[in-house]
Amino acid sequence: MNLKLKSNLSRVFQELSEIFGIIKEDCLNISDKTSKKSKKLNRWLEMLNNFLLKHENIQLNLKPSLEKKFSIKFKNPNLITLALFRPSTKNIFKELDIYFQEEHPNFLNIEKLAYMSNLGNIAEGLALLGDSALDLTVSHTLWEEGITDKGTITLEKAQMVQNLNLAKYCDDLDLYHNRIHMELNVNDTKLETINHIKATLVEAIIGIIYLEKGVQGVIKFLKKIKEN
Repeated sequence: MNLKLKSNLSRVFQELSEIFGIIKEDCLNISDKTSKKSKKLNRWLEMLNNFLLKHENIQLNLKPSLEKKFSIKFKNPNLITLALFRPSTKNIFKELDIYFQEEHPNFLNIEKLAYMSNLGNIAEGLALLGDSALDLTVSHTLWEEGITDKGTITLEKAQMVQNLNLAKYCDDLDLYHNRIHMELNVNDTKLETINHIKATLVEAIIGIIYLEKGVQGVIKFLKKIKEN
């Protein structure tokens, strides 16, 4: 896989912990706890703490569950956390970037927080790769099963990869509740939008499997997921 991405991922969560610690100390040093700055820092603390707790749960519980369910071993477990980042997290890192440039200019260079603000977009790219791998793998599997008619392949493939089916798989794998996001008013979100998000999360996991295990790994994943 991309060595720069792997290197960045190995440090990003440690750096998030360090950022959390600095923000917490800054918050304690504010005398007026009702000030706008205090409220802003506390909002950041809540969000960063949520990110870190999600990462911990993903690594301690979700990763082993996926590995057991699909009889695989992930080479880079941090990719699983990355896959569950949503683009909505971008704003907090942009805010932190501005804050650290003003208050702690020597702690992080600009590129670090800029990279963090892009995690959700990288996850979307991983999902795009997974979508392509899924499309190829389903066609490959159908052909091996003797389904060679173009119309039948198209119909079977569409049924397999449609958002509703992927959303069901997302629920089975418990990905949606482990996503790292900042979406507001989730209860007001249309079901179609939720199903699209769920499908994207599954595709991102498929993207990881394709990167690490190739087409045969995705074929194995699909067979296992059908059995479950």
